[in-house]
Amino acid sequence: MGQPLYRIPKPDLEKCGIDLSQISPAERQDLENTNNFAQFYATDFIHAFRSLGCGQKIVWSHELYETGKMDDLIRLALDQVQALKKIYQEVAKYQLPENWYPFQVICPVCGKIGTTLVTAWDGQEVTFECQENKVSWAKGCGYKAKISPFGGTGKLLWKVDWPAHWAALGVNVEGAGKDHSSAGGSRDMANAECQQVFHIPVPFNIPYEWILIRGAKMSSSKGVGISAREFSKLLPPTVGRFLFASRPYTQVIDFDPGTMAIPDLFDEYDQGAKIAWGLEEGDQRLARAFQLAQVAQVQPTSFLPRFRDVVIWMQDPELNLETEFAKVKKAPLNDIEKALIKERRGYAEIWLANYAPSEYQLRPKATFPVEAKILSNEQKKFLRDLQILLANNENLPAATLQQKIYELAKNSIGAKKAFESIYLLLLGKKAGPRAAWLLRATSAELLASRFDDLAKLS
Repeated sequence: MGQPLYRIPKPDLEKCGIDLSQISPAERQDLENTNNFAQFYATDFIHAFRSLGCGQKIVWSHELYETGKMDDLIRLALDQVQALKKIYQEVAKYQLPENWYPFQVICPVCGKIGTTLVTAWDGQEVTFECQENKVSWAKGCGYKAKISPFGGTGKLLWKVDWPAHWAALGVNVEGAGKDHSSAGGSRDMANAECQQVFHIPVPFNIPYEWILIRGAKMSSSKGVGISAREFSKLLPPTVGRFLFASRPYTQVIDFDPGTMAIPDLFDEYDQGAKIAWGLEEGDQRLARAFQLAQVAQVQPTSFLPRFRDVVIWMQDPELNLETEFAKVKKAPLNDIEKALIKERRGYAEIWLANYAPSEYQLRPKATFPVEAKILSNEQKKFLRDLQILLANNENLPAATLQQKIYELAKNSIGAKKAFESIYLLLLGKKAGPRAAWLLRATSAELLASRFDDLAKLS
């Protein structure tokens, strides 16, 4: 704690907190090749936005400092300390101490930056001390000395560092979350510093709204929300881009994958595609958002498989997705449409495994369903008889097995209660795909475990 992030060693890959099942071999190698903590987690973020088709050049801030590209701006900020203090007072109402300077040294003894305080500047060197109790989250070593502020020995304080970066990089457009643009906030201060200290044009501002995940503001500094990687894996890159392109930047995006937000977004994306391709009339803003969402050239097609249909049909062991969608299209599917079904099935699996509401979960639960505890004694007896039936007819085709289950039900508790008991035992619901196909699609291990749990319940 207190060290610059780029000086902290990178974590062990197996203990880094990243879901390694979501990364490719190439991405894993990129992470292994990083040099420090900052670069490690930045690389994970870079992978996420690269997957969305974003191709920005990466500029590492510590390299700007170490290569001397910030030196003239550091000197300017230290020379203009009185002007900066006046900006802090007039814009943000901060009353700063007499010996305040907009620079923090990296202590050459303990390597910490969060514990140091600069108290003087003589035009060549700053006087600083590494205070033991400056902050509650790190302890300084007590070292006091003079040091040149140039060449990466420290950095400007953030509210000065931000506009200094604009000057160093020639930035003329930069947005930020709306909180930075509140009256007297960091953006107002940065704008004043551009005009009065660094003497550069104020970059055009885009004060954008927040992304809320399940109603909570995403915060990289507080670790709130889901990671960029997790978000990028929820949706195909084109649909992820569409989410942002289709909303005004002044509008909050409240995105809850645990609701129908993802199926609804796919529907909206498909509608934008159809309007853009001239297949139907509608809001041209959706069409434009669809066009902006494309990562590469897209080949128009007359048919788009609806995501929520993919979700439901893929869970029914009787159904073949391509066959079912060909029925909807009323014509054979082309290669583009088949590829789209395959892609959407992959994202449907992610949604089902992690977020989908219970009414869309039509596969056997991994653990004994709480709902199955309402099974009556006669339903439990039917299920024990069903277990015997299954053991004696392991190789029966599903259609023949379905008939045998029906006959067993008719001769005991009746079809309605019997099939309801099967669905409760496997799905925790009173209905589902046809029972024989569902049973055949359920692994022998899970079935055995479920009947064992039923015996304990009895």
